[in-house]
Amino acid sequence: MGETRPRIRVVVGDAHPEFRRAFRSTISTTSDVEIIGETDDGLRALELLRILRPHVALLDADLPSLGGNAVARVLADELPDVHVVVLTGPE
Repeated sequence: MGETRPRIRVVVGDAHPEFRRAFRSTISTTSDVEIIGETDDGLRALELLRILRPHVALLDADLPSLGGNAVARVLADELPDVHVVVLTGPE
């Protein structure tokens, strides 16, 4: 029998519900990744990340209350094992 790999656990923080919905839809097609939390606010994202301790944080650079870059800086100190992807769009 093959070895079962652990799923990659992701928290998504993005101010746009349509992006979160699209990402959730895309992720649902793979068995290796699961979204374990999502929010539209930077401070709430940080709270979720501290509680859930995912493998990956996918963050909007322009999150309300605390942007994705600021969240990433906090994570670098507090949860260095969490991989961070900060997304930004055209201005």
